[in-house]
Amino acid sequence: MLKKKNIPVPEDNLKFIDVHCHLPFPRPKNDQLPSDKEQYLSYFKMGGQFLITSSIDMNTLNIIINFMKKFDKNFGFTCGWAPQTVTYTPKTKYNSEWRNWIDYIQNNSEKYLGIGEIGLDFHHAKTLEKRNDQIKEFRKIIELTKELNKPYILHVRNAAKHEFDKQHPEHRFNKEDAANKTILNILKEFNIEPKKVMWHCFSGPAEYGKTLSDQGFMLSVPSSAYGFERWRKVTKFSPLESLLTETDSYYQHPFKRGPINVPSNVKYSISAIAYSHKVSQQLVSEKTIENAIDFFNLEIES
Repeated sequence: MLKKKNIPVPEDNLKFIDVHCHLPFPRPKNDQLPSDKEQYLSYFKMGGQFLITSSIDMNTLNIIINFMKKFDKNFGFTCGWAPQTVTYTPKTKYNSEWRNWIDYIQNNSEKYLGIGEIGLDFHHAKTLEKRNDQIKEFRKIIELTKELNKPYILHVRNAAKHEFDKQHPEHRFNKEDAANKTILNILKEFNIEPKKVMWHCFSGPAEYGKTLSDQGFMLSVPSSAYGFERWRKVTKFSPLESLLTETDSYYQHPFKRGPINVPSNVKYSISAIAYSHKVSQQLVSEKTIENAIDFFNLEIES
């Protein structure tokens, strides 16, 4: 981790788009965060141009829909079934929740901006069986949504070495880029265009920052890249044309750990990219806003 003082703070009057946060969302225990309404209002007051939140299951989808009955200006959402949802949803609820989610995305495509977060998380799915379950559901999601012509937002987390499946030591998932490779193979299987895919909160491995952008994929840089070098290194050689900015709030705080982040901190993502790419914050602001508008086909109200 580089010291925070080594990176310039966000400049005044920056404009920005957070392409991936979780607002509203079930509140973390004992949190001291501003209310959802306060976070929404302060985001636009501080320079936000559009705000995109993400659901991960039916519960969070319903929370977002209810919130947007009062707050919807320049605010949209992506409709997700996160890999953690696959792993942790109780079996007694899973099938009905899954059917409700599929029904919503197939019959309400005009209401949401994209499909995600979806993907693979081999940190949470530590056994071969659980990883195969995530892969099975990810493939089903792509198969059932391909014709909707919506962008995809990926959650991709590889297993660390200490998380390899020791009961299956020779398995292909016991590699530091196993989730990346598996995702890429499935996208290729269904002929998904890379330009329609965003790797949210992109975490590497570092060489993928260049190879994915060369293929046309979009990568989003979290606000935590401001304080944590590992998040800057993985997109250091990705061109600005391939980058977007996000907070993943309440997580990925610019320099603290824990669920304490807010969408307006996306300006720290701009600072991190400007620092790693040796360009002005203003240029990063302009380019990432342009990228977000193009990727999500956004219409920003004045």
